[in-house]
This record gives sequence, structure tokens and C-alpha cells, in this order.
Amino acid sequence: MKRSLAVIKEQLKSDENVKGFCEKNKLTDEQFLNSFSKLLIQVENNRICGGCDGRRCEMDTLGMQTELVYDDGKVDLRYFECPKYIGKKYNNIDMLYFPNSHRFYNQQLFLHNSRALAFKYMNEFKNNYKPGEFIKGIYFHGIFGTGKTFLMLKLANDLAETNIRVMVAYYPDLVRFIKSAIGTPAFEEIINKMKHTEILMLDDVGAENNTAFMRDEVLGPVLQFRLQSHRPVFMTSNLNFELLRKHFMESREQTDAIKSARIIERIRYLMNPVELDDRNYRLEQ
Repeated sequence: MKRSLAVIKEQLKSDENVKGFCEKNKLTDEQFLNSFSKLLIQVENNRICGGCDGRRCEMDTLGMQTELVYDDGKVDLRYFECPKYIGKKYNNIDMLYFPNSHRFYNQQLFLHNSRALAFKYMNEFKNNYKPGEFIKGIYFHGIFGTGKTFLMLKLANDLAETNIRVMVAYYPDLVRFIKSAIGTPAFEEIINKMKHTEILMLDDVGAENNTAFMRDEVLGPVLQFRLQSHRPVFMTSNLNFELLRKHFMESREQTDAIKSARIIERIRYLMNPVELDDRNYRLEQ
């Protein structure tokens, strides 16, 4: 075991950042071994970010960096926006906390008849959207792999080509970032970005770990602000409205049907639901 531990430590010596973190927090051998995978991830992320000029991000989560944090005897990774990242400024789409692997293409997604309603709403939005005038977004829902994210990204790209600003965020990672940013300037910054961006698109809503705080102090006020200021919202989810209502109702703190229902009412008002349920295209990639 001692020999193995020595070999593992030697593998990390080349990264001064990780080495300094271990020395600063005086990690025991047990803590070091329990945190080995996270330390290795940080080493790899440091390698990726070390030679990056901010124009072509190679991180799995585009435009993000990680840092090691030590809290209550445990080592963890914290994600934060890369201060050098300028790639997203070259077009009109802000991709936040969004894996590059979600950018897939399959011509069948355009041709299938089950997408008729989706294309109807997408075309209506593109043809009728005017800043400051109310128009509904789209709530894409259905089982995994049916093209929800693909269609939303396709719409985002189409809108960006007409000089419309779009923010697309992978919601579970966005929630993690917001929780980690509570009490810092980054918290208000991301909330204001969600409120004021021209078009807001949230991917995989319902897959996050729901809390009363996220529901009542973040998502609810953001949706209410956008509703009142006529700023469109789009979402994708594996859950229909009823299942999403139950998801928002349950949290570690409480079970609250009324507050959950209020969130769903805002979503219904802001978006037309479109169910995609024909088949799982990702199994065919």
C-alpha cells in the first residue's frame, strides 16, 4: 500500500497546483486516496486550460474551469466561468455549463412526422418574435434521446443567425453552480443573466436536485421577471407538466404543492408543450 501510494503521489507531482493544494490542506494518506479521482481530474483540467488562449475551449463543460476545494475534511471540485473564455462572444449564443457532446446532428430528426408540431411552433416563433412583445416559447418533453435538446439547439442557431442573443444552459450544472455561488457576486451575476438575456433556453429541467431555495428564490423569480418583461423561455425535460409539478413539490426541506403549482403555471403561460415520443435516436448513433 505504501509503495502504491508513493507511485500515486509521484503521478501528481508534475502539477504544482494540485501538489500545493495537498500540502496546504495537509491531506492524510486516506484523504488523498479517497480524493484521487478528483485530483486526477484537476490535473487534466489544468493541462487543458494551461495552454488555452480563451478562443477554443476544450473542456467538457464549455467555457468553464475547475478548482479544488477543501471543506469539512473532504476534497471536491468547484466549477466556475473561465475569465479567458471569449469563444462564445464570436456569435450570439452563450453556452453555459453545457457539454460539447450535446451538439449532435441527425437528419432523421428533421424528417420524422412526429416533429410536425415542434416545427410548427419553431417556425411561428422565428417568424413572429419581436423584442418586447409577448410570444410563447416551447417546452420540449419526452423520453431520453428523442431529440429535445437537438431541436432546441437548432432553433438557437437559427435565431443567432438573425442577430438574436440566446443563452443556453444545461440546467443541472447551472443549479450546481448557483448553489456554489451563494453569497458571492457570481450569484447575482448569473441570476441577472438569466433574467435579462434576450432568449433563455434551459436544458434537462427536472434532472437537477430540487430544493425549495432553487424553486422559490431562483427559478420562480426568474420566470416571473421574464413573464412580466415579455422575454421568451424554452425548456427541455424528460418530464411532462404533471411529473414536473411533482418534482418541484418534493424537496429535502418540505413538500409544498402550492409553490410547485405556481411554478408550473408560469411555465404553462410562457411555453407551448411539445411531446417527442417516437423513438430514441441516440441508440442509433
